Amino acid sequence: MEPGLSIESGSAIRVAVLPVGGPIPPQCLRDYAALVAEHARVDLASLRPYYSEHQKSPFSHQPWDTGCLRLKFVLGGCVPSPWEDFQSSRKVLAVVGICHLPSSPDLARVAADFLDAARTYPSSLASRCFAFCPTDAQLLEERKDGIIMFPPSDQKSLELHMLTMIQDLAASLLMEFEKWVLRAESTGTILKTPLDSQTSLGSEEVHTLGVPSILTSVC
Repeated sequence: MEPGLSIESGSAIRVAVLPVGGPIPPQCLRDYAALVAEHARVDLASLRPYYSEHQKSPFSHQPWDTGCLRLKFVLGGCVPSPWEDFQSSRKVLAVVGICHLPSSPDLARVAADFLDAARTYPSSLASRCFAFCPTDAQLLEERKDGIIMFPPSDQKSLELHMLTMIQDLAASLLMEFEKWVLRAESTGTILKTPLDSQTSLGSEEVHTLGVPSILTSVC
């Protein structure tokens, strides 16, 4: 069984948190990861400023005043599960990059590293790269897509900045879920499990002219 499971695990949205760019000092990595993980629960009411509701939104009757999104941040990411289609909580639906800019002076390289890392999670619907401790010169550089800078500041200001960014990420996820529902079709959907690829004992799979056939030995 996966460690850390609880009765609420099935309702959590899995978010991969990936160090990108140059090496990050261990203490800094722990501090940055803790800053992100602090916002594992995001109230729906706080998403209103970032959320653009579709005209035919299936979420129009959501409990906006009392509801929330639960996020499960997984530092270092995780191996994709073959059961993701049946247990959506196992699927990585967002990717967050963490970068220590004193170790990564080249922002273009950081952006490229993050894109490469995010591509390993094709199920991801939203991504953000949080870059900490930029220099004055880096702050003046042209912003790269997906990179959000966190200038040196006191802890309270960093927490408020991170809260705003996580709310924005959560709103993006909610809008992607909305598209999911609007595009969903009940017909023509085929769900497969790892068991579908298994054959019974004593069976042999033969491919002839590209068409697979199953020949079962008969005693």
